[in-house]
Amino acid sequence: MELIVSKSNDKVKFIRSLNEKKYRTKYNAFYLEGVKVTNEILDKNEAIDILFIAYSKSLLISTNGGQALLDRISSLKNVKVLEFEENIFKYMTDTVNTQGILVVMKIPKYSLENEENKNIILLDKVQDLGNIGTIIRSCNAFGVDTILCTSGTADVYSPKAVRATMGGILNVKIIYLDDIEKLNLFKKMGYKIATTSLKTQNSIDSIDYNNKYIFVMGNEANGVSKEIIDISDFVVKIPMSEKIESLNVGVATSIILYEQYKKTSRK
Repeated sequence: MELIVSKSNDKVKFIRSLNEKKYRTKYNAFYLEGVKVTNEILDKNEAIDILFIAYSKSLLISTNGGQALLDRISSLKNVKVLEFEENIFKYMTDTVNTQGILVVMKIPKYSLENEENKNIILLDKVQDLGNIGTIIRSCNAFGVDTILCTSGTADVYSPKAVRATMGGILNVKIIYLDDIEKLNLFKKMGYKIATTSLKTQNSIDSIDYNNKYIFVMGNEANGVSKEIIDISDFVVKIPMSEKIESLNVGVATSIILYEQYKKTSRK
């Protein structure tokens, strides 16, 4: 196998470009890093569109589980595997302490019309990538596999957000809405839109979790947009002490998802 040692190599330029949203959009691709997540991807091989795997041998074998993964990828027949010199690999990614392996994948596309899941989250212009990672992990934990995003929401496929999901992005369907009117498609499928807001006295305790809901979580500074509030069936908030004004959107989402999971998983 050829060892890639030049920053001018096309594959180096390609991977490095995926650190920027415009190129992820242009190539419809992103990457995930790490030993654990690579093994998870390989376990799901048939359901994931892998473009290629990139690794640095010196970095990988110095990582816990790296040698076993190196042996695994060395025997792959249906996936392209490329080796990079250590400093070149570090140059390509924005990870401080890289484990020396990443998988470049196509960004999956999902259809609104095929959504029949009971549990859905809508992120309205959520900006913090760490919050998005937390929300995706909470979706994994509490049985949600569909996340809708308005066009003002940060890019879920950015390296920072992907790392924050700790592989959880592999278990959710991400759908960006270019028009909030498309939420009417879900209403026709029987969904109720429950929007979170501090400007209401209605508690999440009033929600009947036997219904199908889209829970809307808003921007860290400005909350949910008026356009979505206007088409919502319910506007609710999490009851909490008067000592605090609001919760981090990642924390708030986790609480709401836990409540729905607790009340529906016992059925």
